Amino acid sequence: MRPSTILGVIALCLAFSARADDTKPPQISEVRAGAKGGQVQVEALITDETGVLSAICHHRSPGGRVEDSPMVKNDFDDVFRANFPGGPDTEYWIEASDLLGNGPATYGSSAKAVAVGGSAVDGKTVSRSEPPPRKPREPKRPRETAAARPPQPPAIEHSRPAAQPPEGRDFTLRAKIRSDSPVAVAVLQARPQGSTTFINTPLTRVEGDTWEAHVPGAMAHGNVEYFIAAKNQAGQMTRQGDGKAPYVITFKASAAAPAVGPTQVVAAPERPSGPFIFTDNPPARVAPGQPIVLRAQVVPPSDNGEMPDRVAILWRGNDGQDQLTDMVRDETGGWGGYKAELPPQEEGAVFFQVVACDPPATRCGIDTGSRRKWHAAAVASQPGSPRPLPLDAVSTKAPPTLPE
Repeated sequence: MRPSTILGVIALCLAFSARADDTKPPQISEVRAGAKGGQVQVEALITDETGVLSAICHHRSPGGRVEDSPMVKNDFDDVFRANFPGGPDTEYWIEASDLLGNGPATYGSSAKAVAVGGSAVDGKTVSRSEPPPRKPREPKRPRETAAARPPQPPAIEHSRPAAQPPEGRDFTLRAKIRSDSPVAVAVLQARPQGSTTFINTPLTRVEGDTWEAHVPGAMAHGNVEYFIAAKNQAGQMTRQGDGKAPYVITFKASAAAPAVGPTQVVAAPERPSGPFIFTDNPPARVAPGQPIVLRAQVVPPSDNGEMPDRVAILWRGNDGQDQLTDMVRDETGGWGGYKAELPPQEEGAVFFQVVACDPPATRCGIDTGSRRKWHAAAVASQPGSPRPLPLDAVSTKAPPTLPE
């Protein structure tokens, strides 16, 4: 096992031990339900030491099909609510899980559902035929002026890797997490596709707004599904995937020929378009006046291949001039990790490509697949700024052996 892998395992164990005291699922209490005008409202106080990741109200008409409604948390307390069509005879039950995978905690069940107009499960809460009154609570409001906007949930920027990384090796996933309130906890939830259980790995802050976690080599086979979740100190959470579905990353298997006689003959693996496999997460937007940190993983397509002799960033900033900046090894990026820091840019756009050349420098590869294709990032202070138009050009500093 590589030293960097051992250190990664140790760091992961330490990160888990720091939260090992939270092994309890969320607590569900003060459940209220009511019906009026063909609508049902269910509310519950749901608390957890680490943070509630999801709360679902399952409901059905008597003998009907079960439907799920997500429960939405109030901005300034721990009350979760769900609204859906129904009447006093509607049956419901609640499930909730926390950010570390503890749970689900339940209130009722499919076999012991609660009627909106009936009595509560534990006799301590109330169901009624009118919508429940909002119970006054002491708001946990941060100090703010009347003109200040309310705190927002964490914003997660992440794109799933476009290339297929090699199987059986730790693989680093990165995301940018921005939040008005400091990020309290961030988690990578990953599982082999087809599995029903996510494995939670804490994300660690690398620098600035960049966070990362590793998909362990033992899981890095076939298709792996994952979400990225974050909770800030104001209690607001974001769980991000590919829309409502998880992201999916496919790990590339090494090809092998069948055994011939007593000796197993291993065939050369299928080669990519260039001599290396690139994995990176290009930003869609960077802040003006701040250094631009770019990271990538560059590895040979086979276990016996050679690492690149040089990895660099070809880039074009506000001045329209092509420039070449060498990338340096990034030990936090796992096997084949590299990083580079570009100088700050003013409002506008920046275009770049990751280039790697083999030790003889006779063959080079590029992460976009062609010397004419560039990553484009907006240099803007406001989120949601449009991505710059794509650039179709050959850099004056590009190595001559790059693929067209």
